[in-house]
Amino acid sequence: MTAAQWKQFNFFDRQQSFDPSDKTKSPAVFEKPDISVMTSGRGQIALADSTGLVYVCDRSFKTHSFLAYKDGRVTHLKQLKQKNILITEEDGGTPVAKFWDMDSVKYGDSETITPTCIRSIKIQHGAKPYPVTTIAVLENMSQMAIGLASGAVIHIRGDLSKDRTIKQKVIYEGEEPITGLGFREQTKSTILFIVTTSSIMSYNTTASKPTVTTLDEQGCGLGCAVMSDSQEMVVGRDEAIYFYDSTGRGQCFAYDTPKSSMTWFKSNCLVIVSPPVTTSTQLSSASRSSLPFSPKRNSALSELTKVTIFDTTNKFIAFLGTFVGGIRGVFCEWNSVWIVGTDGKIYHLDEKDTPTKLEILFKLNLYVLAINLAHSQKYDDASIAEIFKKYADHLYSKGDYDGAIDQYIRTIGELEPSYVIRKFLDAQRIYNLTNYLQELHSQGLANADHTTLLLNCYTKLKDVSRLDHFLKTDADLNFDLETAISVCRQAGYYEHAVYLAEKFQEHDLYLDIVIEDMREYDKALAYIRKLSPYEADKSLQKYSKTLLTHLPDQTTEILVELCTGTLSARNTDDQQSPTPSAKNNTSALQTLSILPFATANESASIRSDSSGTNRDTSIDANEKQQHKGSLKYSPPSARIFMPAFVERPNYLVVLLESVYEKRWAHLASGNDKNNNDTASIRSYSTREDKTIHQPNGTSTTGPTLSHQEKEERKAIWNTLLELYLMDEQPFPLSSESSTGSREELSDEERQKRRKNFRVKALALLKDQAVDYDTNQALVLCQLKQFDEGIVYLYEKTGMYSDIVQFWIDKEETDRVIEAVRKYGPKDSSLYPMVLTYFSSNAEVLSKSTPELLSVLNHIDSQDLLPPIQVVQALARSDVASISLIKRYIGKKIEHEREELSQNEELIASYREETEKRRQEIDELQTSARIFQVQKCTGCDGMLDLPAVHFLCRHSYHQRCLGDNDRECPQCAIQHRMISEIRRTQEANADRHDIFFDQLDNEEDGFSVIADYFSKNTMTFAKLID
Repeated sequence: MTAAQWKQFNFFDRQQSFDPSDKTKSPAVFEKPDISVMTSGRGQIALADSTGLVYVCDRSFKTHSFLAYKDGRVTHLKQLKQKNILITEEDGGTPVAKFWDMDSVKYGDSETITPTCIRSIKIQHGAKPYPVTTIAVLENMSQMAIGLASGAVIHIRGDLSKDRTIKQKVIYEGEEPITGLGFREQTKSTILFIVTTSSIMSYNTTASKPTVTTLDEQGCGLGCAVMSDSQEMVVGRDEAIYFYDSTGRGQCFAYDTPKSSMTWFKSNCLVIVSPPVTTSTQLSSASRSSLPFSPKRNSALSELTKVTIFDTTNKFIAFLGTFVGGIRGVFCEWNSVWIVGTDGKIYHLDEKDTPTKLEILFKLNLYVLAINLAHSQKYDDASIAEIFKKYADHLYSKGDYDGAIDQYIRTIGELEPSYVIRKFLDAQRIYNLTNYLQELHSQGLANADHTTLLLNCYTKLKDVSRLDHFLKTDADLNFDLETAISVCRQAGYYEHAVYLAEKFQEHDLYLDIVIEDMREYDKALAYIRKLSPYEADKSLQKYSKTLLTHLPDQTTEILVELCTGTLSARNTDDQQSPTPSAKNNTSALQTLSILPFATANESASIRSDSSGTNRDTSIDANEKQQHKGSLKYSPPSARIFMPAFVERPNYLVVLLESVYEKRWAHLASGNDKNNNDTASIRSYSTREDKTIHQPNGTSTTGPTLSHQEKEERKAIWNTLLELYLMDEQPFPLSSESSTGSREELSDEERQKRRKNFRVKALALLKDQAVDYDTNQALVLCQLKQFDEGIVYLYEKTGMYSDIVQFWIDKEETDRVIEAVRKYGPKDSSLYPMVLTYFSSNAEVLSKSTPELLSVLNHIDSQDLLPPIQVVQALARSDVASISLIKRYIGKKIEHEREELSQNEELIASYREETEKRRQEIDELQTSARIFQVQKCTGCDGMLDLPAVHFLCRHSYHQRCLGDNDRECPQCAIQHRMISEIRRTQEANADRHDIFFDQLDNEEDGFSVIADYFSKNTMTFAKLID
C-alpha cells in the first residue's frame, strides 16, 4: 500500500526556526558543516562534530559546548530520559563511550561548559577495531549494548553510573553489520533486540543461559530500526513497517516507499524519512516551478526529501511534506518534530490540537476516523457520544434512518433520549423508535415515560407478537415494571399485566388486578398461600377486609395459619424487578400527546400503588429462634388484622382462640398442671357453631418469651376477654350470608352462648402464664357483672377484704362464711369485718352463730386480735349479747393473769442477780483481797516465788505465765468473748437496717425492742436526724 492509498491529513504545522539574534538566518550551530550526529531529551538538544566537540542547545537555541574527545570524531549521541546523562561515542581507533552528567556542569566563558564525566568505557573486540553502528542503554544504567559494523554485539553489564568494574561480553557475531539495538524491560526479564541487514533477533540478558533467538529472517537498513514507547522494536523496510516483541512479529502496516531513517514521536506516531530524489524524475514542470529553488543552484538543492508522519494507532498519515535537499537529522523535543536539513535550515512540525483535528475530520464527514481519534486521545464518554451524535445527525440528514438510529443507540447514557425520540415520532419511523427504546430499556436507562411510550407503540401498532417478545421472552427485562403493568391494565391486556406481576413478584399489583379488576377472590387467596409469610402478611393487611366480606371462612383460615406460624414459606427466592418501580406515574403518559396516534384515554394518568415496590422478605434470625418445631418464621401480630373483623366478631374469636391455643396454651397448661381449677380455652368449648379446619401439627416455643411476644399475648388475652364478656347480638358463623345479614338467636341459645363464653373468660383469667393487667380485667368484669371473675381477681391480687365485702354487699352469708374460712388465716383484718357483719341483724346472727363462735375460738387460739377490738366489732349493733363472748372474755382474762405472774417472778430473779453482781464489784473496788492459794493453777504444782495472783482468785508461777502476765489464761477466753459481744453491740448500734429488718420479720416487735434494751445496745446508738 503506497502513501496515496492511506488517508492523508495535514495535522502538523510546518515552520522554520531562526536564530534569535538574526531572524534571517538559522541558528549558527546547525549551519556547521561538520555536524556528525544529534540527539535530544530532557529539554535540550545535543549535537557533535568531527572535531570531538559537543554542543548543547536550549529552547531558545542558546548554545554551550565542551570537548568530549581531543582527537576523535563523535559518531553517536544518546540522551537518557530518566536521568540527565548524555552518552557519547568516539570512533578514532578503539571506540570509547563516555557518560556525562549534565546536571553537574561547570561554566567557563559564555559559550563553554565542563560537565562531569562519570564513566569512560573502552570498547574492545579483537585486534582490528570496527566502527560502532548503533548503541542502546537501559534507563537504569545497568546494561549497555554496542553494535559494530563487523556484525558483533558487545553486551556490557554493571553499574554504569559509577566507576566500578563492568563485564564486557560478545553475545553475537555475524557477517552482516548491526543496524539496530533496543532493550525491552519485562516483569521478570530484560530482552535485547538485535537488528542486522538480514535478520531480527532477541537476546534474554537475564536468563541463566542466554541464547540468541531469531525472530525474522529479514532485517533493515541502518537508521530504520527504532524502539516505540510500548517497548516494541519497529522496523521499516521498503514495502512495510513491522512491529516486534519478544515473541516475534506483531502488527504490520503496508507502506511501500523507500525509507532512510525512522524516529518515534509521542506514543503513536512514527516519523519516516525517505531518501532524497531528484526533481527532474519525480516532479512535473508545474510542480518544479513552484518549489523555492533555482535550477542554477547546485545539485544538492535540486533534490527533494519526503518526510511522513504515520499515526500507527488510527492508521492514517498525519503529515506528508517535502524538504529541499537532504536531511541531516530528525529529533523530537518540546512536543514538536524537528528536522535539520543539509543546508543548515531547521524546521519544526507542531501537531495541531485534537479539537482542530476533529473539526477537519468533521468537514470531511470522516466520523468513524474521528471517533477512533477521540478514543486514542482518551476522550471521555460524553465527548465521544457527541461525535456519535454528529455522525447520526449526518446519516439522518442523508435519509439513512437505520444507520442513524444505530449511531444514536451508541449515545445512550450521554445524549438526552428526548432528542432522539422527537426525530422519530413520525409514524413511518416508529420501527426505528422502537429499536431505540428497546435498547434504552436493555441498558436500564429508561424511565416510566419511555416504558409507556414503548408499550403504546406496541399496542397502537397492534403488534402483539413483539409485545409478547418484549414482555415474556427475555429473561431479564429492564424497564419500569409498575408502569408496564399499569399500561397493560389500561389497555385491557390483563393477561400480560398479571403475567408480569406474577413473574417479577409484584404481589401487590397482582392482587390488585385480580381483586379489583377481575374479582377472582378465590384465585387471590390461592396466590396469597403461595407467598412467603412476609409477603402474605403485607397482602392480607391490605385486602383482608375485602376477602372477609366475600370469603370469610377461607380468609380466616389463612389468617390463622399466618398468625400461628404454620403457613408454609416458599423455598424459592423472590425474583427482583430489573429496575425500581416508579413511585408516582401520574406523568407516565404525558409524552403520548405528541404521538400521531395518541388518544385521550391513553393520555390519562396511570394509577399505581407504591406499596408493591417493597420486596424485602428477610426475617430476623433472632426472631426465628424464638419458635421451634413447625414455626419457620416469626408470626405477625394478630392485632394488625383486628380492624378487618369489625363486623364479624365471631370470626375474630376463632382467629384469636386459634392463635392463643397454638402459640401459648401449652405454657398455661405447663404452669398450671397441678391446678385443678385452671382450664384451657378449648377445654371449656361447648360451642356447636361451624368450626374452621386448622392444619395438623402442634407448635412449641421456647421456655421464655420475648418482650414483644409477651405484649402480643397480653393484647390477644384482653381482646378475647372483651369478646367473651360482650353481650351484643353476634354474627352466627353457621348462618351468616355473604352480604352480612343477621339471624336473631333465641333466648335459650343466647343464654347458652353467654354461659359458654363466661366459662372461657374464667379460664382466661386463671391462665397464670399471661402477665395481664389485673386492674383492666377487674374493671371489665365489673362492667359486665362477671362475679366469678371479680372474686378470682380479688383473690389473685390478695384483696381478701374486698372479696368478703363483695359477698357482704350481696348479702350472701354462706359465701361470706366460706370466704372467711378460706382467707381469714391469710388476713386477720377479715375477722372484725365478719364479726360486724354477723352481728348486723338478728337474721344473719341466727344463721351464723356457730360460725361466729368458731371465729372467736380461732381468734383466741391464734391470738389474732386483742379482746378490745373483738368487743368493739360486736358492739356496733344491739343484736349481739354479752353471753356470746362471755367464755371468750373469761379465757382471755385468765391467760393475762398467768402471764403477769410469770413475768413478775422473772423480774424478781433478774433483780436478785443484778444486786449480787453489784456487791461483788463494790467489794473489788473497796476491799483488799487475800490470796491463800498454795497450788499453781497452770501446772498444779506447789506455788513458790516468784508468783502472780489475779483478782479472779487464780495464782500461777511466773514461769508458767511466760510473757503474758497481764491476764489470767483461764479467764481470758471468757473475757475476750464478753469483749467481742460488747464490740458487736457497739457496731450494731449504727446498723439501723438490721434492727428494722428484725422488727419487720418478728411477729412480736415489742420483744425485739426489749431485747435491744436488755443488751444495752441502745446505749451505743447514735441519734438519727
